[in-house]
This record gives sequence, C-alpha cells and structure tokens, in this order.
Amino acid sequence: MKRFVPLILVSVTALGACQTTPKGPYGYTDNYLAAEASITGSPGCHREAVDRFISLYNPLNEETIKQQVDSVYAESLYFNDTLVTLTDRTTLRQHLIGTASRLDHMSLEVRQVLCSDTNTDVFVLWQMEAIFSVLGRSRLSRTIGISQLRFNRDGLIHFHQDFWDSSQGLDQHLPVLGPPTRWLRDH
Repeated sequence: MKRFVPLILVSVTALGACQTTPKGPYGYTDNYLAAEASITGSPGCHREAVDRFISLYNPLNEETIKQQVDSVYAESLYFNDTLVTLTDRTTLRQHLIGTASRLDHMSLEVRQVLCSDTNTDVFVLWQMEAIFSVLGRSRLSRTIGISQLRFNRDGLIHFHQDFWDSSQGLDQHLPVLGPPTRWLRDH
C-alpha cells in the first residue's frame, strides 16, 4: 500500500488541477471589460487621428515612435496588444521602442476601417508583417488583427485593444514556444 501513496497523491493533485471552473479574476478579459465600461470615447470616425495611428505603426521604428507617439496616444490610457497591458503613454513608448528594437522590420497594411459618426469605437482591420531574427535566421511573420480604438475629445487614443492571434504571428517562430504552440493549434 505504501507504494501506491505517491501515485494516489499525484493523481489527486493532477485531477484537482483539471477543475472545469477556473478561479477568477480572469486577467486579460476582466481588464478589457472593466476598461471598456469605464473609458468613454468621443463619437465619430476621427479620420485624421486614425491616419496618425496608421503612420505610427507603418513602419514601426524607434525614430517614428519618438516623433509621433505623443500625437497619437493620450497620456493616460488603456492599451492591450494581447501581449501586454499598459496604462500610460510613457510606458507605452518604452514598450513600442523595445518591440521595434527586437524586429528587423514591421509594417501594417490597413484592410478596412469600421466606424460611424455616432459610435465611439473605431475598428481598424489590419495585416501585420514582421521580420525578425531567431538563432541567426531571418523569419517572416504575417498575421491579421483588429484594433478597437477610442479617442478622447483631443483626438488622442485613450483606449486601444488589439485582437489577434499571437500564436499565428510571432509565437510559432520562437525556438522553445514554437513547436508546442503549433502542436496545440493543430490539436
């Protein structure tokens, strides 16, 4: 019987870890829902502001970020690109510069902008291409996504939520994460 005690303990622990009801809070989803409910936007399509947003990311590089981020984003904001959640422009600037420094090139092709004069949300459907090096080899990542944007009265973004599958874009190219990510996606 003593031989089976470790097996029983491992089994109980494993079954306990497989509960069907996860314990909250639910992180990204709860943060998004709270921000979406609390951050109101200014109605309209904000065409010039959307053009500034597109210009900032196409191409994404340190010089463009330093020159343009203040004319695109509000000082206080909610920003989530599915990889990180940020709440101020200074931290966002640092994040974007860090992202750009890890890429050889990144560009954004806008496929469609969805908005109305009476709604506060602007949705930008985009295709992103990123070129980066992994273990000395150049990799191309192409993915599609949507940015949900809300602008304040000054035409600056103070709510930015990206919806995209990072496993289709970047994760699948990483040496350690790539194979399990591709396997999980296929199964």
